[in-house]
Amino acid sequence: MARPRSEAANRAAIDATVALLVAEGIEGVSMEEVSARSGVAKSTLYRHFGGREELIAAAARVCQAEFATPDTGSLDADLRAVFDAHQASYEEERLNDLLPILLDGARRDPTFESLVEELLEERRRPVRTVIQLAQLRGEVAADLDLDSAVAVVVGPFTYRKMVLRQPVTPEFAELVLQSAAAALRATVDGPVPAG
Repeated sequence: MARPRSEAANRAAIDATVALLVAEGIEGVSMEEVSARSGVAKSTLYRHFGGREELIAAAARVCQAEFATPDTGSLDADLRAVFDAHQASYEEERLNDLLPILLDGARRDPTFESLVEELLEERRRPVRTVIQLAQLRGEVAADLDLDSAVAVVVGPFTYRKMVLRQPVTPEFAELVLQSAAAALRATVDGPVPAG
């Protein structure tokens, strides 16, 4: 178990790293700058994190919240529950700020590719599971490609946030969730079970 002082130092280093990433991008993060902003000695940073890449990865992972996957018996309600949980999470808000920076960094530095894929996979997991549950209930075609189905749900949100750089309003979210659920249910041959 980490000592309280070590936990406080780690927290300060993580917070400083997140702030630097948002303000300066990956290039702005150095062990020297994190040490100066956090008040944590460089030797402590190296001892706790190993190096710059590991420190950035730890900072990004701290911003990723874990969510329980809903199973209400309805695709519509499950998608809404996943969206509401993400919207209510402070960590997810921070991760929303970091993802464009990390995606850009991964294009230029392959050492960040696996981190980005890990973060994105964890983000997709609840939506994928909700769709799999809908497949088991017969709401969605059993042979539907899950990666494509997940893209139908998350694509509009990603486009709005990362390309248009606009907030996701409740009206936009409602339109996307209703449209995605309807599109996924339409993959079923024959009558769709009531949800």
